[in-house]
Amino acid sequence: MTQRKADDTKLDTDVQSHIGRQLRAGYVDILNQPVPDRFLELLAELDAKQVDPPADDTDARQNGAR
Repeated sequence: MTQRKADDTKLDTDVQSHIGRQLRAGYVDILNQPVPDRFLELLAELDAKQVDPPADDTDARQNGAR
């Protein structure tokens, strides 16, 4: 089996730029859409869990709960 030179697999800078512009154009609509309400609710729940200190489970262990 023959090996390719590293240069054989590189894209021309102009081609890379063109691909980048096309990807940005395709995703700009998605990026400008509002975040769905359900996602905002989930993010708020995660933030609340990070702010609240974790519950001390000492009582649970003393009561035999796991």
